[in-house]
Amino acid sequence: MIRLGWRFASTLLLLAPLSATSVVAAPVVSTTSGNIALANLDHLIGQRTGTDDEAADELWLMRARYLADYAALERGTAFADAQAPDVPRLLRRARARASVHRFADALADLDVAARLGADPEMLFRVRAPVRIAQGAAAEVIAPLEATAARDPGFAAASALAVAYAGAERFADADREYQAALDALDTTSPFPYAWLYFARGTMWAEQAGDTERGARHLRRALDYLPQFVAANLHLAEIETRRGDVLDAAARLERVAESGDPEVFAMLGRLHAKTDAALAALEIDRARARFESLLAREPLAFADHAAEFYLGAGADPQRAWQLASANFAERKTPRAQGLLQRAANARDR
Repeated sequence: MIRLGWRFASTLLLLAPLSATSVVAAPVVSTTSGNIALANLDHLIGQRTGTDDEAADELWLMRARYLADYAALERGTAFADAQAPDVPRLLRRARARASVHRFADALADLDVAARLGADPEMLFRVRAPVRIAQGAAAEVIAPLEATAARDPGFAAASALAVAYAGAERFADADREYQAALDALDTTSPFPYAWLYFARGTMWAEQAGDTERGARHLRRALDYLPQFVAANLHLAEIETRRGDVLDAAARLERVAESGDPEVFAMLGRLHAKTDAALAALEIDRARARFESLLAREPLAFADHAAEFYLGAGADPQRAWQLASANFAERKTPRAQGLLQRAANARDR
């Protein structure tokens, strides 16, 4: 999920009034416990049952973002293929398409919206995260800096942090992540968990500082222990350090999410101790990836390509997926993945 900005901030803060008085001590601030926060989220989703608007979309996407709930992702992006005859619906469709990495389609919607007279600031707020995800962070940094200077706060700082990270300006990004955290005034754990997750993955995967990355990922889980992606990334770091038992236990706690990467990693961890179980888990990962790819191929192309380069053992399939991913975004990671897939296929 790439959307971290003004709409994301406003939706996260919607959850604060439901947090009541039950709080749990977190490393920096006290927030609602993860269980209560997720129950609040489901309550809000239930209240909007039968509605068809962007607020409902974002609530479903939040559930997908933290719990790897791909049925929720499907609900939250259902508008991606709807008719969009006017500016509001074009913007909504562009956001839905961006959420499943259909970046070219999203930008096409924004171009049409611009021709119909859409507000340039609104267009930029939708376009900026798409261009960052496509590997063009440098082109949006100056406008985001101007926005942050004019209207500082959580939304502006978090959007700027993502842009700096995309441009590999890691110290600048870290400063803005902290500014976004400092600007928060809510009992909801969701924005804290997301910012620490984004900060941790930046340091661990882009900057190569796994120790700093692990610290931030653990902080994200202090706020929301159920956060599937944070557990997965921390388990990867633990595995590289040789903490295999801790990593396996962590993954087993979130396996019920059905995330294929969880199954794939468990299969790798069990390969030396229980070959039959490992094979079953890898088969489950393969089936789950293919099911998701059949519905939203671009949303899962990069992670599925990684799987087929590793435990999935299908270099040709990996190359197909890496090629589709690179066609949508020209990031260093996408380019590296394509090169590794091409090398594996040629071998």
